[in-house]
Amino acid sequence: MTDGGEPPPRADDPAPGAGAVPQRARTGLYPLAIAGNLEYDRVLFFSDAVFAIAITLLVVDLRVPDIASEVIATQQLSEAKLRILGFAISFLVIGLFWMGHHGLFRYITALDRPLIFLNLLFLGTIAFLPYPTALLFASGTDQVAATVFYASCVAGAGLAELVVWLYALRAKDLVPASVSPEVRRSVTLLLLPGPAVFALSIPVAFVAPAVAPFTWILLVPIGRVLRRRMRVR
Repeated sequence: MTDGGEPPPRADDPAPGAGAVPQRARTGLYPLAIAGNLEYDRVLFFSDAVFAIAITLLVVDLRVPDIASEVIATQQLSEAKLRILGFAISFLVIGLFWMGHHGLFRYITALDRPLIFLNLLFLGTIAFLPYPTALLFASGTDQVAATVFYASCVAGAGLAELVVWLYALRAKDLVPASVSPEVRRSVTLLLLPGPAVFALSIPVAFVAPAVAPFTWILLVPIGRVLRRRMRVR
């Protein structure tokens, strides 16, 4: 999960879904779901729906109270500023996960049962994120337990996304042979900063919980630096 979640396009990169036609479905009880088929598209549609629902749930905690005067409205807005900040941060986090997921399935052009299951586990971590978000910004970012819990959940989601990609690389026929080793390494490298940054923020949270959320901003410059270096290469 970084800025965009996929390396810069190369002239010899396959187009989205390219390489799927030459692939042969596995024989047996569970054949491959190939890009362009209904089974493949249903997995992607379901994934997009989970991301959309998770983002929608973030705003549920932003309830508008009955406002009787401007003074009360100002007070309520002041009290809600942490929840608004939480919505903004987690919207960005889930949005980056969605962009990363979209980038992965630019290259994953077939699905088998284990990969569908791993993708489902990853989506479970995404669907759960509104809860640690609400907990963190309801109790305040200076609370150690809430900050550590939120960072752990996001790091877990990043690791789950990485596992999806690594399994797809190791399994047969899921990523076309036309995807070069350099592209495979680049995508893997782009997935590492997300879980790494949030995992490293956990010890920071034990020492200075109010500082830990600022370390998460490092994801943006790290992602841009990685993409710039890949363009140069």
